[in-house]
Amino acid sequence: MAKRTSVYLLVVAGLALTAGRGWAQEATGAQPATPAAPAEGTVELPKMTVETTTAKKVAKKPAPKKQAQSASTATPTPQLQTQPSGASRAETATGPVSGYNATRSATGMKTDTPLKETPQSITVVGAEQIRDMGAQSVQDALRYVPGVVADAYGLDSRSDGSFIRGTDPGEFLDGLRRTSNYYSYNYRIDPYFMERVEVLRGPASVLYGQAPVGGIINSVSKRPQDVQSGEISVEYGTFDFKQVKFDTTGLVTSDGKWSYRLTGLARDSETQVDYVDDDRYAIQPAISFRPDSNTSITLLGHFQKDQTGSSSQFYPIVGTLFPNVNGRTIPRDRFVGEPTDHYDTDVASGTLIAEHRFNSVFKLSHVSRYADIHNDYDSTYAVFWGGYTDPGVEETVNRTRWRAITDTQIFNQDTNLEAKFSTGILSHKVLGGVDHMNFRASQGTASAYDLSGFNVYNPVYGQGMWAGKDCSGNTYDGISTSLPSLEICSFADQKVTQTGLYIQDQIRLGNWIAVLGARKDWIENEADGTATQKDDAVSYRAGLMYEFASGFTPYASYGESFVPVVAAGGPFDPQKGRMYELGFKYQPVGANFAINSAIYDIAESNRLEYFPGYAVQTGAVAIRGFEIELTGKITQNLKVVGGYSYTDAQYDGEENKGNQLESVPKHLASMWGVWEFDQPYLKGWSVGAGVRYVGESWDSSNKIEVPDVTLFDAMIAYEEDDWRWSINAKNLEDKEYISTCLNRGDCWYGNARTITTGLTYKF
Repeated sequence: MAKRTSVYLLVVAGLALTAGRGWAQEATGAQPATPAAPAEGTVELPKMTVETTTAKKVAKKPAPKKQAQSASTATPTPQLQTQPSGASRAETATGPVSGYNATRSATGMKTDTPLKETPQSITVVGAEQIRDMGAQSVQDALRYVPGVVADAYGLDSRSDGSFIRGTDPGEFLDGLRRTSNYYSYNYRIDPYFMERVEVLRGPASVLYGQAPVGGIINSVSKRPQDVQSGEISVEYGTFDFKQVKFDTTGLVTSDGKWSYRLTGLARDSETQVDYVDDDRYAIQPAISFRPDSNTSITLLGHFQKDQTGSSSQFYPIVGTLFPNVNGRTIPRDRFVGEPTDHYDTDVASGTLIAEHRFNSVFKLSHVSRYADIHNDYDSTYAVFWGGYTDPGVEETVNRTRWRAITDTQIFNQDTNLEAKFSTGILSHKVLGGVDHMNFRASQGTASAYDLSGFNVYNPVYGQGMWAGKDCSGNTYDGISTSLPSLEICSFADQKVTQTGLYIQDQIRLGNWIAVLGARKDWIENEADGTATQKDDAVSYRAGLMYEFASGFTPYASYGESFVPVVAAGGPFDPQKGRMYELGFKYQPVGANFAINSAIYDIAESNRLEYFPGYAVQTGAVAIRGFEIELTGKITQNLKVVGGYSYTDAQYDGEENKGNQLESVPKHLASMWGVWEFDQPYLKGWSVGAGVRYVGESWDSSNKIEVPDVTLFDAMIAYEEDDWRWSINAKNLEDKEYISTCLNRGDCWYGNARTITTGLTYKF
């Protein structure tokens, strides 16, 4: 690690020496030259002003005259005032991203802060990038983010499985954690409802409490805008993918105080696995009230119904990673379950976001959400730990059928007060707050076992020799030749409450920026059949940066994590971790791109290993790595995102000590670019291409190696004022590959080639 750190510091020094003339002036104590347009962050914190909440129009086109006329009737307050057509709009932490290079975020600080003033690694994937890549899931949207294994378990219709720096990330929505458990308590959010998807790498517990040491994914919902715009799209693609979606926003009243947004989609689709559909119906209404320039209140609703199954078939290692004795491999479209299997979810949630600025010093912010989730899961899958019933042929497997009905209610709230002031030569932005989570879940389960042996190469459905027990206590033992009706006899309840108090100070002294934070958490975990578990913890963070006039900002930071663990088989001890990070952020003055890089050292304890229906805690891990990324517009025509990450993630406990963490590749590399033509005969056309490299990974024993893979993506689009047509291809070569294999004996296929075309009408 010491050698890697030395090399890294030499790279940082080399970049710094070429970063610009301002460096030498600052190094000698001279004042740097003032740029023509002062970059935000070079002024003292008390002088910061509230950014306008207006954002650029969702559709990428000039505003029609009728829109300009409507906007001109709005009350000319700083928040509601519209700008002339063609004028640039200031980016906000929750608003649209212009191109690929976001400059601000609230995920790292819980305040609207420039990314270059945040001493931690953050990647922001905006709606334009999501659209260009044709992402149909959050998992799709994160494939080009360094340090993120986006397709950790290949195609999984139940959840967006990913790793950040070798750990399972926390999933947040608008700054509040979406759930405290895995897929049967959860639901997938669609990126079409998001303005941006942000990846914060490293601990965030000081601000969020329940945040894993590797990082979090915070999705930011689309919110009402004060410029009238809308779009409706129809899409068709591989596996009979059919989707209609729409998004419209604008002012409700002529005084500009009320605005709305309505976003929705309907999808009817199959998947690469037989008998597994991926249907979704969702709508997200939102309304905002801004009585004056200092106050805003937004109410977001989200209603979603998913009807799908489990595309995860838990195929055995022999037949996937290795051929069987007959030289055969299991087709990746093979369904090992029963056609009646399903994974159906109904979601209803409401989010309140409010903000009031009392004066130039104090601002009060509040966000709260209540979500009700109902999940009905019925799945038949291969019993990977039982092996084959006929090892001489290796073509049949035993199967388990597992059913779970889960009702989950989650209430989250976060209220904080921000104060900007000076103490002598120091400028401060202090944030203090309290957050609370109440998680309640009731789950009933039932199971049965097929002892007949299911032929994965010549499947026959609806038959089997099933063993199990009904609610009357009667057993059936290999006598049923048809699929039994599983009865759920009882429900087990679980309740987790968490309350946290936090404080953070963003301090500036000239070009020096420091961040200090602390938090106290109280957790109570109750589960039927187990004693109530109470935990508390104190978490800290610290960061130091220096901002050069050239746009080069090196930093060092430290953070701690604390995560209450909610899973079947609990209660469990909380996961705890800490991280040291050293990095830099470089955005040349006047440029529209950024280069960010970091090295880090992570330690974590009490992590979970999941099995169907339960989980166990496996001990400590040590993770060290390096990341570098490039985002933004390199030329007037070329938009690019690219990165590389090295992750040395090892078990650090007694079991498997020194082995690379299961399913975590050491090397990830990717590059995506879009070229927009401006020649008269090609104006409106754009082409994009991407390449993704995923290095080899291992099971926890480091005996089973999953080969590396290189995948290609592509895009062609044509856009004019009112229309946009596009076609996207992922895994262009239709490469068949294994995404991961686990020590327990099962493997997942990666995503097959998908081609999707869409036509959008903008109004």
